[in-house]
Amino acid sequence: MRGKTKKLLCAAFAVICVLLLAAGAADASVGEAVSVFEGDVLYEPAFTHYEYGLSGVSDEKTATVKVLGIPIKNVSVSVFKKTEVIPGGQSFGVRLQTRGVTVVGTGSVILANKTAEPATDAGLKENDVIISANGEEILSSRQFTEILQRNGAQGIKIIYKRGGVEYETTLYPVKDENGEYKAGMWLKDTAAGIGTVTYIVPEDNSFAGLGHGICEADSKELLPFNSGEVFVSHITGVKRGKNGEPGELRGYFEKEPAGTLTANTQSGVYGKLDKCEKGKTVQIALKDKVKTGNVKILCTVDDGGVCEYDAKIIKILSYSTKEKNFIVKITDEELIRKTGGIVQGMSGSPILQDGKLIGAVTHVLVNDASRGYGIFIENMLENN
Repeated sequence: MRGKTKKLLCAAFAVICVLLLAAGAADASVGEAVSVFEGDVLYEPAFTHYEYGLSGVSDEKTATVKVLGIPIKNVSVSVFKKTEVIPGGQSFGVRLQTRGVTVVGTGSVILANKTAEPATDAGLKENDVIISANGEEILSSRQFTEILQRNGAQGIKIIYKRGGVEYETTLYPVKDENGEYKAGMWLKDTAAGIGTVTYIVPEDNSFAGLGHGICEADSKELLPFNSGEVFVSHITGVKRGKNGEPGELRGYFEKEPAGTLTANTQSGVYGKLDKCEKGKTVQIALKDKVKTGNVKILCTVDDGGVCEYDAKIIKILSYSTKEKNFIVKITDEELIRKTGGIVQGMSGSPILQDGKLIGAVTHVLVNDASRGYGIFIENMLENN
């Protein structure tokens, strides 16, 4: 009897060990979030049966990981509609109208027999973003100038952002020799630059590009978005990149807008084109299908239009973050000859693996111009 009890205890202990090992393996192999296409199955039979809903491009749900019927953990499940898009690669110009105005410099105001520095005295510095003046939300430099002329004699209560933190101050403008109130600072209310289209949705001509947001110079925080326009751009030259000194594409915008900008997000800029040529569509691949190895990137670096170049994903950095998901290395000798590797203006260049769109180039590594960061395409689609 005692021998049977001992055998039963040993067997029970062995089962418990197996369960613990299986649970540990399941917990380690499955992250806190997974992605799936609508109608596909999640790692059956480790997951319970789950009825997926769908709202827009993606819809976040929850599933339970089970081992031998025992719940181990809950994971967030992003359900994506099976989507085909037109891969981009076209250079485009963007002009973003910010909410608030940015201080681009401060200086002296010349008076009759002296000079004054109102902005400096108020503590304002380059790259500060003025978001409110006397209680009015500031949307343009012209609006701020009008407030300045109306209320200069009483002083102006300013709310501004620096490094993502809001501050308050009072600005006391002075009258110059012409009798106009001056603040002793230069302002801008737009940001402009060249980037690359990542994909176009053929049904409605909506698009995404850059793979990262347009940010403040110092804090790297997203510029507050008010409105924007996109333009056809033409590349006229390249400043080649080299280690320690990023290069850039050089070009110009056409005069008339080619579409509107609708959002500036951490994962890129989004908008709608007035028209576009309907090209071949490709399927997207979710992040769990992305692997190290050979890829193709599409970009425009001269007047030859969109070209395909060889590259390689050399490391997956993170499946859970919304940016800087992997490192891509340019291996195409022709592209290296033209640009030195990845340069500013190539942000948003689509990356294809096994014929599917998997992501986009976002940033160059300063110490190695041939390498850069990439973002998973599903992170961009979530904000579409």
